[in-house]
Amino acid sequence: MMRRLRMVAALLLFVAVPVGAGQYNDIISIGDSMPSFSGLPATDGGSYSSSDFDADVLVLVSLANHCPWVRGMDAGLIELVESFEGQDVEVVGFAVNHREDDRLPAMIEHGKRVGYNFVYLFDESQALGRALGATRTPEYFVFDKARKLAYTGLLTNSPARETRDGDVMFTNGAPTAFYTRDAIAALLAGDQPDPAETRAQGCSVKYE
Repeated sequence: MMRRLRMVAALLLFVAVPVGAGQYNDIISIGDSMPSFSGLPATDGGSYSSSDFDADVLVLVSLANHCPWVRGMDAGLIELVESFEGQDVEVVGFAVNHREDDRLPAMIEHGKRVGYNFVYLFDESQALGRALGATRTPEYFVFDKARKLAYTGLLTNSPARETRDGDVMFTNGAPTAFYTRDAIAALLAGDQPDPAETRAQGCSVKYE
């Protein structure tokens, strides 16, 4: 009897492990609901909740000012926002690291310097990053109108980083696949993104 119970318990554990996890994410999977958040301060001086964003497509981006992979991607992110100007798309950056050069005052400075054209939030509690299973900066999460996860991972197939000299170097040369842009376009057209997941590359998120 005890042996049978152990076998049932082991089977239940095996079945339970994949639930709530994606191909490259231990927490959230495609089709899962977007975690809610409230009262997060932003670089524009405002305070935002998830209910403040009602576009058909909402993109959350995990960022960190100090990260060379974020700095290398800044121009691509700004261009992404510009490419969907006038369409029912909102992009929201968020940061959770507690190091001083990633906190709100540094976020304000960095955003102004590079020309961020989107809402940029700071989450002192780190709850949003944990709920999304965000482990890298940058890391993209694209949600549809029902706020179900439709794509997560890279911006393009060639992540870029900023060198010590301030140059931008692409990992695989000039990008040829624009995963996040194409995911947004697919949702606007009533389709599902393909691929729906890629493995994010960048600096690790520093959870307390």
